[in-house]
Amino acid sequence: MPAMAIPLAADKVDAWEAWADELAGPKQADFDEMNSRHGLEEHRAYLQPLPDGGYLVLVVAEGPGADGFLDAIAASDHDFDQWFIGNVSDLHQNDPGAEGPPMAQRRI
Repeated sequence: MPAMAIPLAADKVDAWEAWADELAGPKQADFDEMNSRHGLEEHRAYLQPLPDGGYLVLVVAEGPGADGFLDAIAASDHDFDQWFIGNVSDLHQNDPGAEGPPMAQRRI
């Protein structure tokens, strides 16, 4: 999962921003530990507004575990991982067990 774009409904933006603030604040140590356990050296997310009023969340993950990160976290029974994937599922209105779209391919 080096990079991906995930749709975010406009009515979920405030909740997504609050969640991102938690990850960068009170839950940062847990977030850092999750990334380390799953082999991520970088894990960034950007909120991209779209002309139609919708949003995309652009996620960039780097490190030896990046390609298998989504599968690993969905299969994990660690409390923080379950909290994290549950928020991803709720905010982006998807099923973490379902197959997602193909990953973005780096071109330049």
